[in-house]
Amino acid sequence: MSILEKLPFIGKLFEDAIGVVKEVVPDVDARNVILGKLGEISDGIEKDVYLRELDTKTVPWVDSIHKMGRQLLNLITIFAVVFLVYHDKDVTGPMVLLMGGGNAVYQYIKGKGK
Repeated sequence: MSILEKLPFIGKLFEDAIGVVKEVVPDVDARNVILGKLGEISDGIEKDVYLRELDTKTVPWVDSIHKMGRQLLNLITIFAVVFLVYHDKDVTGPMVLLMGGGNAVYQYIKGKGK
């Protein structure tokens, strides 16, 4: 998925423009030239957005917690289960769902990862 597809207005604008060019321009060579120019513009916008993202200042400890999100949630869940078992508490199905719910939601929202 390209950066433009994530941007609601601009991505839709490029998709619509490509669709119109494919429908309206009968000459294959002219259509390819126009689609090539649209591709160049799209690549330029993606490059600018990417460079802007790289220039964005972050708070280092917040960034590191965000990057370690899955690992931290898994570790907290493991520690909670070990603590409950160590103190002779019954670990029931609803408790497991509550403890693992945050991790499941985070992984669903975040996606597969890299």
